[in-house]
Amino acid sequence: MTALYRKYRPQDFDDVVGQEPVVRTLKNAIELGQVRQAYLFAGPRGTGKTSMARILAKALNCEHGPTTTPDTVCHACVSIANGSSLDVVEVDAASQRGIDDIREIRDRVVLQPAEGNYKAYILDEAHQLTDQAWNALLKLIEEPPPHLVFVFCTTDLAKVLATVRSRCQTFVFARPRLPDLVRVLRRVCEGEGLDAPDAALALIARGARGSFRDAVSTLDQLASATGNAVDVQSVLQLLGAVEEDALFRICDAIVERDTAGALVFIEELAEQGQDLGRLVNDLLEHLRHLMLVQHMGHVPDSLPVTDETRERLREQANQLPEPTVLRLCDLLAVAVDDMRQGGDPRLPLELALVKVTRPGADLSRESLAFR
Repeated sequence: MTALYRKYRPQDFDDVVGQEPVVRTLKNAIELGQVRQAYLFAGPRGTGKTSMARILAKALNCEHGPTTTPDTVCHACVSIANGSSLDVVEVDAASQRGIDDIREIRDRVVLQPAEGNYKAYILDEAHQLTDQAWNALLKLIEEPPPHLVFVFCTTDLAKVLATVRSRCQTFVFARPRLPDLVRVLRRVCEGEGLDAPDAALALIARGARGSFRDAVSTLDQLASATGNAVDVQSVLQLLGAVEEDALFRICDAIVERDTAGALVFIEELAEQGQDLGRLVNDLLEHLRHLMLVQHMGHVPDSLPVTDETRERLREQANQLPEPTVLRLCDLLAVAVDDMRQGGDPRLPLELALVKVTRPGADLSRESLAFR
């Protein structure tokens, strides 16, 4: 059975979500006959770089092409989609990264396309090519045969040689916003007949941290585990994530200087099997959101939060003093350092809550400066 992230991979430009500038530029290039022969797609993993490269190959080799609307049903489009096209070659540069592999490619590119207009080479994880391999490609990238198109995909643009970047048209893929991720997940749910509330999909999207592939893979796993009825609790259990309401409750206890309430709540979360290390990281991210709201005066559109959460963030940002937010971030950083060294985050977390809810109990120099 095909994994959902492969089944619902974008098949044409209209299917692509969250990369509108890239789509617009490529479509304009095709319509104006200004397709370049070397592209560099850079961005975080799971943002659609390889999918976009395949769509570009379809647009160039479709029976009706070059076209911005490949029909996705002709022999060329179908063979590109299932990876059997003779004219579109995908290379895993993580395993085929040496100069001998590149020489083999260089010997083959002179051959004319078997059935389409172009011969496209898609090199995934291109930053892992050796310098010698890149140097072997330089002349070919600079003066390619008219039927050849290179698409280099990378998650680390800085590792690609400057001489290569200058010869390619570079597109930087942005991390999708939370509404974009939820929209894709909703489309998958409708296609597969899955029952999932928006709150559950928002949690999945938040846990994916900007990766379409991770979000859809998590939904696929949840569908199997829950019998196609995904709810918030099942998402929390699978991801080990902390419910947003828990983060707001902890900060509410800090606002009220309720030391006992904060410690009891941490005890409850621990008894429920909550990963306290994950709680520390999620709380730090929540505090970052509060800090941004306090200093920017509004909730930035880039934050991966729902409309309901935006309103709560505004309210809590007005209640929690700015120095307290900064102090708690510093204290939780100690817990993060302890975790990196294999320590238990519970005691540093509890100490941090005590120090910000009862500043008088902390006689350290930092606490005196905070007061």
